[in-house]
Amino acid sequence: MTSAYILILVVLIFGGLIAALGDRLGSKVGKAKLRIFHLRPRQTAVVLTVMTGTLIAATTLGVLFTFSKSLREGIFKLDDILKQLRVAQADLQKATDEKVEIEKKLKVAKIQEQAAKVQQESVQKRSKQINENYNRVLNKLKQASLAATKLQSDVKILLKEREQLAQQRQTLTQEMNTLQAQVKLRDNELNKRQDRIAAQDKILSERQGRLQVLEKRFQALESQRQKLQSEINTRDSRISELDQAIALKNENIKAREGKLKDLESQLSYLNRQVQVLEQYYQNYQDLRERQIALVRGQVLAFAALRVVNPQAVTDAIDELLRQANKKVVEAVLPPNTPIPSSPLVKITKAQVEQLSKQLKNGEDYVVRIISAGNYVQGENDIRVFADVAPNKLIFLADETIATISMDASSFSEEDIQKRLDLILSAAGFRARREGVLGGIQVEDGRVKTLIKFIEDISKTGNRPDEIRVVTATDTYTVGPLKLRLIALKNGEIIFET
Repeated sequence: MTSAYILILVVLIFGGLIAALGDRLGSKVGKAKLRIFHLRPRQTAVVLTVMTGTLIAATTLGVLFTFSKSLREGIFKLDDILKQLRVAQADLQKATDEKVEIEKKLKVAKIQEQAAKVQQESVQKRSKQINENYNRVLNKLKQASLAATKLQSDVKILLKEREQLAQQRQTLTQEMNTLQAQVKLRDNELNKRQDRIAAQDKILSERQGRLQVLEKRFQALESQRQKLQSEINTRDSRISELDQAIALKNENIKAREGKLKDLESQLSYLNRQVQVLEQYYQNYQDLRERQIALVRGQVLAFAALRVVNPQAVTDAIDELLRQANKKVVEAVLPPNTPIPSSPLVKITKAQVEQLSKQLKNGEDYVVRIISAGNYVQGENDIRVFADVAPNKLIFLADETIATISMDASSFSEEDIQKRLDLILSAAGFRARREGVLGGIQVEDGRVKTLIKFIEDISKTGNRPDEIRVVTATDTYTVGPLKLRLIALKNGEIIFET
């Protein structure tokens, strides 16, 4: 402020001196009636007055420009400064919008994190409930095992009784056959005796004298026949009773066989339930005890394809699946384990046909083989699916991806690192949102490059007020996206990677 007062005082003093000098010089020229350039004395006085005023203005401006750098730059660089101010305001507004957007994304991420915590609590409750259900089912399984053991003993007893009944039936059948043979033999004997009786009747008619003897003999034969007939009737009733008993035993055997089949079906169902529970428990134990080797959504194979010959589509897909299977084998199988002959990755035929149909049009595509779920070490059935996206131009070279302003009070390496992490995160988020699927790196991807950039900023005396992230080359969907960091001050580049 003191220098400004001194400058104003100097300007006033110089102006007064020059004005007094010009007035004195004009008076002398007027009195002497001098002429310049053949002008009249009055015109000569006017010219000297104009020259004096011009000299006053030139001296004033000269003093101001000599001793005031800000005034000199303000007059000669005002337009450039206003232009830089407009650019800085636009960049500031853009950075503010991106900051608001990132804050919104952070809020969404926090909400998702809370939802994930709620879901985790729900999963823990579900796991606890599953454990309770498993213990309850295990108790039921024990009871069912006891019942199955009892049923098996009952079945063994029934089978023994069935064998005994079958033996008794066979014995009775043999006895019935023997009795029928005896009855047939007796019938034959009766027929023979009846023939004899007929012959004897003829003899009796001829021999009246032997009638009484023949009648006695006939009565004896008749009593013997009746006795035989009663024995036959008794055997027939016994055979009928045995047939009824055998039929009843057969019905009991059939009923017990049906019950046995029902028990066997129940036992088979319980065995299947036991196998399901054992498999479920095994999977549950695997998830609790073994380390997760692959996570859902993990990229197993990645390539940019352009199939000119439709016949080569199958070979390209097979190559991608081989790459994915190789990565799965390295992640899932323990070290020094023989590689299985059949592939571990599984993909549906419909997806392969759809992928082949899409690749046959001859355009550029980015194909990714992605894990369909979480898998632990030791699993040999890995489900995957294919993701296809057109390989198009996303960013041009030297295109600005993100910008951030630098506070003059925070130029430690830690503060610079935080700023760079923030701007690189914003650049990566925008790249993913625009559709870049490949890798993202700063220049050559070495950490040394980034460390050198941070050291240059922290050690320089000409500290930048802005950092930009621009693309190093044209970037397509397949990537990689190479970024270049630029440090600027007043719109001019100071450092770059």
